[in-house]
Amino acid sequence: MERAIGAADPKYVAGSKIICVSSWDNARHSAEIIDRRASKDGIEYYVHYIDLNKRMDEWVSPGRIERLDTEVAPTLKSMMAEKLAPLTIPGTPNSGGQGSCDSKHDTPGTSDRKLTRNFKRRYDEIHNVQKGVDELAPIDQTLEKEHEEKTKIKNIQVVELGKYEMDTWYYSPYPDEYAHEHKLYICEFCLKYVKKRRTIEQHKITCHLKRPPGKEIYRMSAQSDDGSGKATLALFEVDGLLQKLYCQNLCLFAKLFLDHKTLFYDVEAFLFYILTEIDEDGFHLMGYFSKEKLSLEEYNLACILTLPPFQRRGYGRLLITFAYELTKREGKSGTPERPLSDLGKVSFRSYWTRILLSILKDHRGNLSIKDLSTMTAIRTDDIVQTLQSLNLIKYWKGQHILSVTARVVDEHLKNVGPQPTWSIDPAKMNWTPTTYAIKRPR
Repeated sequence: MERAIGAADPKYVAGSKIICVSSWDNARHSAEIIDRRASKDGIEYYVHYIDLNKRMDEWVSPGRIERLDTEVAPTLKSMMAEKLAPLTIPGTPNSGGQGSCDSKHDTPGTSDRKLTRNFKRRYDEIHNVQKGVDELAPIDQTLEKEHEEKTKIKNIQVVELGKYEMDTWYYSPYPDEYAHEHKLYICEFCLKYVKKRRTIEQHKITCHLKRPPGKEIYRMSAQSDDGSGKATLALFEVDGLLQKLYCQNLCLFAKLFLDHKTLFYDVEAFLFYILTEIDEDGFHLMGYFSKEKLSLEEYNLACILTLPPFQRRGYGRLLITFAYELTKREGKSGTPERPLSDLGKVSFRSYWTRILLSILKDHRGNLSIKDLSTMTAIRTDDIVQTLQSLNLIKYWKGQHILSVTARVVDEHLKNVGPQPTWSIDPAKMNWTPTTYAIKRPR
């Protein structure tokens, strides 16, 4: 007989595998106990949901937990087979029937739906499954284990920024005095953080900053997504050397929504590009990206974040587009710093795909990978990987050759979604590249 949720707490320990009812969909998920603590209502458990990003981790009461029945618990392999079923064509190869597999179909499976390595790779790309620690290189395994141990529990659960209250996703290394508060209040203009609502209300009276403390380099207007009228956006460049405290506060705040982020206090070597929405009260933070002043690895973007209230509205693509427009003006090609977050991978792959397909549609003549890189400022290896995922490139006699037809490009363009609402006009950018000298040790 199955134990009812809410039965007596069996005193789970860290590492216990359980079934937990999540807060976001009230459904049962396989999970693991990470930690436990005493609360005013008794014991609470911090759980990680198996095969889900750890931003979904949360503190739960014993009433939402039940013991794991391994015979009925869903496994990753069975879920993959179910989700990938539409990509497979059941049947026997060369049978000639309706279910036959032939070269006309880009089908990564076989008649018995074996989960080959290529099949799993495609699943991981489509569904943004993160690599397990054991799949990484040895040095990366060590770093990842250290990172997971240090950041495995969210220390701050909620933040309030202006009119928005947001559940956090990850651990952030705020100073000890603030690091274990359930909720922090953030000034939306200077990003000062405090523990109490009364304190932030008092701060608003004395804070005279109504915009990021840097140079406005771009402004644009477009119809807002909700149809309420035109929205006006502005982008600012903020120098980490000149505005150190603001940039440090931004990094600590951003870490609540970015897992693999290591820049918090040493901000002097970075520029920060802040996206804001303008109204009568000021310039309101929506997202940002950072960029090294001098990158020997050709990184044109270090961290990127669109705040949760503004996601899925095209602003991430806007920030990526702007980063590449800066790179074009510098006369270079660039690539984002790795590792990319799961959402970052989706955003960049989507951007690269749309840009490359649009160029291939408009230029029917012979283009090389180098031509595409010059036109887009996208680094060649990113172009190759993107076109490989679209089956638009072949490797012949030691080099990559485009294999493109108008029909195939048009079919791909139908699948990439509608055109973005926001676009950048390079002629309106108030920005000139700055040359930074390499400081060599004496």
